[in-house]
Amino acid sequence: MALKNAIIPLLLVLSCLPLSAQRKVSADVEVKTVINGKVSTVTKSVYCNRNGRLVTLFRTPNKYFTVTNAKGEIQVYNPATNEVLTRIDDSMSSTTELLMLYLNGHIDDLGLGYFGYKATGTSRDGEYLKKVFTSPDTQKPRVEIVYENYLPIYCEYTSPEGKCLSRKYLSEYNTFGRFTLPLRITDITYGKGRDSSVVRTIYSSVQPDKDDPAYDFTVPADARPMKLEEGAQ
Repeated sequence: MALKNAIIPLLLVLSCLPLSAQRKVSADVEVKTVINGKVSTVTKSVYCNRNGRLVTLFRTPNKYFTVTNAKGEIQVYNPATNEVLTRIDDSMSSTTELLMLYLNGHIDDLGLGYFGYKATGTSRDGEYLKKVFTSPDTQKPRVEIVYENYLPIYCEYTSPEGKCLSRKYLSEYNTFGRFTLPLRITDITYGKGRDSSVVRTIYSSVQPDKDDPAYDFTVPADARPMKLEEGAQ
């Protein structure tokens, strides 16, 4: 009995560690967006390092690369014109990529901790665990995450006025070695009236710790600064 009591806490501790021992992981991604009945599709491949470096090769509808890190320092490179756009934007941080969140073990809060959120409530509904996350900034949304077998399957953002702003559904979990990832994510964002959008993201060809030159992609030194049209800057 003493041995059993010692093992159980150890297993709980191990379950809280990053689910992967992987240093890097890549995947192909298809993103379909539906707005006002119109469908657009983007395909890309993502290459995530645990140090926060993220290389993304966009394949369709246009081919280009982005290289970013956890600080939101981003380079957008167009190989057809050998032009590069450099920006610093928190919203473009590599931590916002779902694959990066799971690689670094930020499964419990889906990365909310990066934005100052903390768990402020926990409850159970049958087999489901629910957690509420709030920000010190009372103007930011309240977030509820629902878990099944301790994996998040649903996330809802609610405004301070009680309006549902968005919903996220995570499904088709698969394990690759010790790396676990939902392969299908559906995001519904509610706008005014009928201006809602639905984004479906499908991950495939997940490859933990498989070498690929794309991980080390860097923008060529002779790339020219990208010229943006006035008003687009």
